[in-house]
Amino acid sequence: MKQLGYADQVRDARERFLGRGEVPEGVLPEPIYRSWERCVNTGLSIDLSMQLAPADVRVLTELKQKNMQLLQQSQVEMENLYSHIQGTQSMVILSDADGTILHSLGDPDFMSKAQRVALQPGVSWREDSTGTNAIGTALVEQAPVFVMGAEHYCERNGFLNCSAAPIVDPYGAIVGVLDLSGDHRQPQEHTMALVRMSAQMIENRLFSEQFSREVTIRFHNRAEFIHTIWEGIAVFSTEGHLLAANRSGLFQLGLNNVNSKGVVFQQLFDVSLNLFLDATRKKLPNTHTTLTLQNGVKLFAKADTGLHTLVSLAAPKAAVEVVKPNETAPLDALLLGDALIAKTIAKAKLAIGHDIPILIEGETGTGKEVLAKAIHESGLRKHGQFVAINCAAIPEGLIEAELFGHEEGAFTGSRRRGAMGRVQQAHGGTLFLDEVGDMPLSLQARLLRVIQEREVMPLGGGKVVAVDICVISATNSRLKQKVEKGEFREDLYYRLNGLRLTLPALRERSDLEALIAHILKHQLNKPHITLHPDVMHLMRKHPWYGNIRQLSHVLRSAIILLQGDELRLEHLPDDFLEDRVQEQQITFKNKNFDADEVTNISDAEEVLIKRALENFQGNMQAVAKEIGVSRATLYRKVKQYGFR
Repeated sequence: MKQLGYADQVRDARERFLGRGEVPEGVLPEPIYRSWERCVNTGLSIDLSMQLAPADVRVLTELKQKNMQLLQQSQVEMENLYSHIQGTQSMVILSDADGTILHSLGDPDFMSKAQRVALQPGVSWREDSTGTNAIGTALVEQAPVFVMGAEHYCERNGFLNCSAAPIVDPYGAIVGVLDLSGDHRQPQEHTMALVRMSAQMIENRLFSEQFSREVTIRFHNRAEFIHTIWEGIAVFSTEGHLLAANRSGLFQLGLNNVNSKGVVFQQLFDVSLNLFLDATRKKLPNTHTTLTLQNGVKLFAKADTGLHTLVSLAAPKAAVEVVKPNETAPLDALLLGDALIAKTIAKAKLAIGHDIPILIEGETGTGKEVLAKAIHESGLRKHGQFVAINCAAIPEGLIEAELFGHEEGAFTGSRRRGAMGRVQQAHGGTLFLDEVGDMPLSLQARLLRVIQEREVMPLGGGKVVAVDICVISATNSRLKQKVEKGEFREDLYYRLNGLRLTLPALRERSDLEALIAHILKHQLNKPHITLHPDVMHLMRKHPWYGNIRQLSHVLRSAIILLQGDELRLEHLPDDFLEDRVQEQQITFKNKNFDADEVTNISDAEEVLIKRALENFQGNMQAVAKEIGVSRATLYRKVKQYGFR
């Protein structure tokens, strides 16, 4: 007998379960079996028709308002999660604590398909009303759940594979569910891990948002895991009472949500909270302090320097600088009407104030550094330096000294007194690593350590220097592909890719005219200059392989030749016109010429140019030399006579 596939086994199990109340042993995961039992007990039919209408606009708006903090802290993680699965017939979903979908994003065609089964904002996916499903079942089980295809109780949902993880607040209460749903035919090896990691990041964000004046301690028995999703977080009152801890924190401290109530700092550790904070003050910024649990286990710990201060536990609120909405003006200045740019800017704004590592991807010349500077200038770090380093432009032998600095005599030819590295220069500000994909593998491990430990050791020196930096990196290639080829460290990739932003190529943008006006006004100080319609037409057709950088160069070169206020074809640089001709490989309008019929100079000129173009196969430089005119004039004549 041919062995049944898993989907067929599940369907067979359902028939036996509904008919005889039993399921063959080992076929179903325990959470799915328990869910089926609950569905039968509530009288749900497997043929349930999902005629669920989403909540009306008013109700959905109220739900979103009620869950505003959850939505705000989830937005970046949802965007980041979707960036990993984009184009795989999938969607990312956030629900509230009752299973009602609050927000979703994903591949448009798949989201349209999902709407047929009411998988959309405003619809409740409680298990008792929609059967076994990842969102509803995760809420009942209070644990992550994966529901594969036919495991859905309602047959109509069998085209879905869904991974969901509950999101808990700092006090252990479930406040929502993060779900990744996709076509059941797509591979699912890593989706549950991605969802659980993203849910944990959201929980850590909720911690940071919830507690601003209390003492927050981040810890782990491995120093490199601090400031990662695996770190433990515990919040104490100024008197030392434990107020809350995340899941990792409770596990490392040997506590749970029940027995953690009323615990004080000194019951957990071998020192008091005040002594720990005194020891922390004496440390360099961003370095670890060792804490020892009462059972002898040692932890590396950092006191969070968020909104409270270690110098005075009762720091005045006036000392806290708040980012106001109008301070995002540098980012708003980049909005010229293109939808793709608007989406990227919206994502960038969500990261401001959170010191999330940002990875900007885009072709050369798309404005990656401009975007990085705008992000820097839109947050609290604008008072620090923006330090940019092009990893592809510095010789491999010097890039280490450039990044980390060097002490006197560290290598032959070095400065007598040494030099501060670019990482240290960025202390208190932003380090921008352009073309980070070209960084030598030998240096990637060192950079990873700097990002993890927030400290740097100059070449030739033994003194560690603490640094407080936000890292923004950029690449003109897909860094993930370099990871797959072994050309870039995977652990560094995930460290840099806290939030990925993508800049479209200029040929993909819809705001070319506005962008030209912006460059003329803000870069070239020529706001009065206009473009002749022929020039604008030509620019719309150009592929712009050099993107905005090339556009700026063309405009700058044309202005040199300009005498009036209108930029015309003859002002355009020859190399730009040549590129355009080579791209199009000029085809000629069908015309039959007979030399005997030429009766005027205009006709003679037309015949001369046509024959020359044919003889030199559209090579504009050769034709211009042959007939004795400039290439700009030749290009204008080609357009005049319709040689297209």
